[in-house]
Amino acid sequence: MQSAVSHRSPRLLSLVIASLCAASPAAHAAGFQLTEQSVAGMGRAHAGAGMAGDDLSAVFYNPAGMTLLQGSRVQGGLTYAEVDAPFSGSNATTSVNPITKQVMSVHTADASDNGRAPGVAIPNAYFTHQISDKLYAGVGLTTPFGLGARYSDSWGGRDSGISSSIMTLDINPSLAYKFDEHWSFGAGVSAQYAKAHLKKGAYLPGATGEIKADSWGFGYDLGVMYSYSADTRVGLSYRSKIDHHAKGDYTNNGFANNSPLLAQLDGTYAGSADVSTPESLLLSGYSKLNSKFAVGATARWTRWSRFDQLVIKGSPTFTYPAIVPGLGGRSVDTTTTIDNHWKNSWMFSVGGDYFYSDALTLRSGLGYETTPVANAQHRNPLIPDADRIWLSLGAGYKISKQATVDISYAYLRAVGDRKIDNVSKSPFGTQSHLQGQYGSITGHLLGMQMRYRF
Repeated sequence: MQSAVSHRSPRLLSLVIASLCAASPAAHAAGFQLTEQSVAGMGRAHAGAGMAGDDLSAVFYNPAGMTLLQGSRVQGGLTYAEVDAPFSGSNATTSVNPITKQVMSVHTADASDNGRAPGVAIPNAYFTHQISDKLYAGVGLTTPFGLGARYSDSWGGRDSGISSSIMTLDINPSLAYKFDEHWSFGAGVSAQYAKAHLKKGAYLPGATGEIKADSWGFGYDLGVMYSYSADTRVGLSYRSKIDHHAKGDYTNNGFANNSPLLAQLDGTYAGSADVSTPESLLLSGYSKLNSKFAVGATARWTRWSRFDQLVIKGSPTFTYPAIVPGLGGRSVDTTTTIDNHWKNSWMFSVGGDYFYSDALTLRSGLGYETTPVANAQHRNPLIPDADRIWLSLGAGYKISKQATVDISYAYLRAVGDRKIDNVSKSPFGTQSHLQGQYGSITGHLLGMQMRYRF
C-alpha cells in the first residue's frame, strides 16, 4: 500500500478512485475509458459513432443522432473483453531510516508476471421513442469506464499492485430535437455508479492492503448534428466530467505475521477519496456513398490531464508505539499527493459498411488511440496503458423486418513505449522501484447485440 502502516493507504485508494474512470482490461481504451457502447459500431472501429443511424448507441455517443431513429426501438448487447499483458522486470525495495534518511537495506526481486485479468462482459442497453416529428427521447445503460488487471499475490512487483477490478454503470436519459432538415440537437443527463476493488502489497512479506469503495456521480452530455443530405451527416458531442466522492472499506492483512508491534494494523478501516472523471469531445461523420458502400470517421479528445495530480485527504495520522527506539510517539502524516503528469488523449478511426444484400451488412475499421500516460515513470502495473492500434470486423443481419442481430470482433495491440520505471514511496521510510517492460500487450473484443423496432 502507500505505506506499510497506513490505515487507509492513500496511494492505493487514489488508484482505485482514479480507476472509477474504467471497467475492464486496460488495453481496451486510453486511460480507463471504454469505447464499447455499440457492437455494430465496434465493427467499424467506432468510426461514425452516433451518426451511422444503424443502432441506438447515438443515445451515448451523440444524442442529436436519435433523430435518425424513427418509431420505437430497443437494443441490448454484450462485448466480451480480455487482455494479455506479459511483464518482465525487477523490483528493488529500499528501506530508509526515517530519522537519519540513510539507506538501511535494499532487496531486489524478479518481477516477471502477466497482468491478464479474467475476461469480462461489457453490457449496453438502449430504448428510443419518437414522440413527434420533431422530438425524440431515449435512455441508455452503458459502462463508459473500467479497469482490470491481476498478478499473483507473491509476484516481485506486488508493492506496486496485485489486482484491480473496477466497474461502472451509467444511466443516461436523453432528448433530441430536429430543428429542420439539416440541424438536430440533443442533450442528456447521467447518473453514474462506480464500484472498485483493488489489492496491493505493503512492503512486508505477506502483508497486503485491499480497498472496496463505491460512489454515485452525476453529469450531462450535449450533441449537435448537421445533415448535408439524407445520406451524409456530421456531429459533435460533449460528455461532461463526473465528480465521484467514493467511500468504502480498507482492509490490512498479514502485518501481525511480520511483527507483534504491527498486529494493530490488521483490520478494516474507513476509506474515502474524491476524484473527477474526464470530459470528452467526439467529432463523427458518416456518409452513404451509394447503394453498396458507406464510410465513417471519428476523432475523440479526452481531458485526462485533469489527473495531473491526485490529492487524497482525510487519512489518519499514524503514531509510532512508544517502545520503538527513536520514534516512539512520533507521528507521520499519511495524506498523500500523487503526481501522475497525465496528458490529454486522442482516438482516431476510419471504417465503413458494405451492404452485401438487403439483409446482410459487412463492416470493417481501423483505429489509433494515444495513451494519457506521459512516460515510464508514471506507468503503473495496474494500469498497463500504451498507445494502441484497432483492427475490427463486423456484420449485421436482418432476421425479420423488425429484428436485426450484430456481431463484431476487434483486435487491439499496444505500440510504442511500454516500459515501467515506477517508484512507489512510503512515508515510513520504504520505497519500491519497479523497472521492466511489457511484451506485446494485446486485447480481444467479441460482441453480439440485438436490435428490435416496434
